[in-house]
Amino acid sequence: MAMVPATDSRWKHARQEISGTLTRGGRWLRAALFGGPWTALRIAAWAASVVVALLCAAILWLYFLDWNTMRGPVARYASQRLGRPVRIEGDLAVDLFRWSPVVTVSGLKVANPDWAGTRQAADIPHLAFSFRLLPFLFGNTILPFMRFDSPDIVVMRRADGASNWDFGDGNTGWTIPPIQRFLVRDGHIRIDDRVRKLVFTGTVSSQEYATGSGSAFQLTGDGSLNGNKFAAEVHGSPLINVDLNKPYAFKADLRAGATHVAADGAITHPFHLGQFVAMTSISGDNLSNLYYLTGLAMPQTAPYHVAGRLTRDGALYTFQDFSGAVGSSDLHGTLKVDASGATPFISGTAASRVLDFKDLGTLFGGKSQAAIASGRLLPDLPLHVDRLRQMDADVDYDAETIRSRDFPLRGVRTHIALKNSVLVLKPLAFQFAYGRLSGTLSIDARNVVPVTTVDARVTDIKVQQFLGGGDAPAATGMLEARARLEGSGNSVQKVAASANGPVTLVVPSGSFNEKLAELTGIDLLNALFVGGRDNTHLRCAVAHFETRGGVMSTQNLVFDTDPVRIDGKGSIDLRNETLDMIIAGKPKEFRIGRLRTPITVRGPLAHPAIGVQAGPLALQGGIAIALGILFPPAAILPFVDPGLEKDANCAGLLTQAKGQGAPVRAHR
Repeated sequence: MAMVPATDSRWKHARQEISGTLTRGGRWLRAALFGGPWTALRIAAWAASVVVALLCAAILWLYFLDWNTMRGPVARYASQRLGRPVRIEGDLAVDLFRWSPVVTVSGLKVANPDWAGTRQAADIPHLAFSFRLLPFLFGNTILPFMRFDSPDIVVMRRADGASNWDFGDGNTGWTIPPIQRFLVRDGHIRIDDRVRKLVFTGTVSSQEYATGSGSAFQLTGDGSLNGNKFAAEVHGSPLINVDLNKPYAFKADLRAGATHVAADGAITHPFHLGQFVAMTSISGDNLSNLYYLTGLAMPQTAPYHVAGRLTRDGALYTFQDFSGAVGSSDLHGTLKVDASGATPFISGTAASRVLDFKDLGTLFGGKSQAAIASGRLLPDLPLHVDRLRQMDADVDYDAETIRSRDFPLRGVRTHIALKNSVLVLKPLAFQFAYGRLSGTLSIDARNVVPVTTVDARVTDIKVQQFLGGGDAPAATGMLEARARLEGSGNSVQKVAASANGPVTLVVPSGSFNEKLAELTGIDLLNALFVGGRDNTHLRCAVAHFETRGGVMSTQNLVFDTDPVRIDGKGSIDLRNETLDMIIAGKPKEFRIGRLRTPITVRGPLAHPAIGVQAGPLALQGGIAIALGILFPPAAILPFVDPGLEKDANCAGLLTQAKGQGAPVRAHR
């Protein structure tokens, strides 16, 4: 007979014992539950006695507990929650047996993440606070008292947005429960924010006592913001009598260089920093400098000052009913910023009753000293187009009236859309006294070098609006034009210097000063006898340029009047802002005294020089001299033009211009 291993015998015996125990337990439980009410009551009483005994033991353990033995477990729990080392190097004491238990901690240190160096994120030599026991047991934390002695707080943020107070899952550690009595003695805070280019060192104090004496909460300090001197001062009302159901008043004053922000308001619910309302005024020398305070890409502007009602509701900020001035232009409206997404989103409306045209120039950047010295027209200072990657926007802007000495503008309207690093102004419409300029402007900043595209249309613009002469302008007629250009760079000058695309201008019909028409052909004799106020019929005018690499080259340049057809050719170089044009007038009628040489227009765009080509003029003069030697009356022959030039094919030219994109309606 096979032998049964001893181990198997023991397992068999154990199973039998367990089975028997379970069977007896089941019988006992059935007897307790169904064996009569007195048995069930005895079980309940026994269980209650056990619970009470355990509770008494726990209370006695907590009462006689040396809380310093719990420093390690408490620190390890905090380290696990925060994801970095937390140490308690001093005493830990808890006075638990009261309605508002008191906790005292000495030598509390919270380490920085590895990338932030060896300095502590928080070094608090002494911390004491109390909490209300009953609300705490039901999940509601209220702190009647909190005191910090000589706390040293360090806040750091890298250029990629990582913060030393970011503990994961969006928790930055700044959630504050209600505090009814808040004391801070000799507190220090240091901020090093590489995103905002902010370095700040401040002191924090709140000396409030039960008698109500002492100063209220205040934070003051200074440092630098984007290289400019920065100073901050925040004052809060006393907390000793704070009501959690009433707003908590505060005042703040921030200065960064020429930028000044002043706020006077209240936190809607004390210690809920995600909600506040404040009357806020903002002023400075350039709205774009607000980027380092707000993270919002604002345009280049003249000095400004605006004031309005600033509210915060969680991640939604609203600057409501603001009004003020930018340069010589007034500005009002309402803007909202939603900061809940990966990038802030700004929306709303802004408007001006009167917009000074010179204030628009600052939107496109300024000019360097070299550009100013050389007299160049195009701004060459870099624009902060890289900031377009930091936000999205959807804003409408309207100006009722435009004040301008050079252009007869009536108003402007545009819709600003910024999404995924692409800025689009569509429509961008300027209203003139007669006619309008409208189109689309887009800046694609998705790549390192931004690309700018312009598609502009001019419709029903009266040419005489831009010409002097009072009742007798040099020319009249309706100007229609289209420009489609694309260039790359971070300044207006760089975009223009790399521009490509067509530019077409058309005047289907009108009038032209006859003396000027004669002078384009250098018909001296006729020009002398033509009255200065006489106009001739302008059959059509067409100018078409093709732009390549910043150079606009003429493909067609024709002004056709009844007595003279004017043709031109040449180029406009946007790279160095110069032009080189040749204009020749060809008479359609017999002329005496005509110099057969074209007119030149050359030099800087800001100050071109008008002249004549010397070669043809010298040749004409030489022929006249030779003929005069042979037969003196024949010396006039080189200055006689039979006037055989034909009319330009205006219908064909206008049809061609329409095909090139000019908004030509009909041959008038």
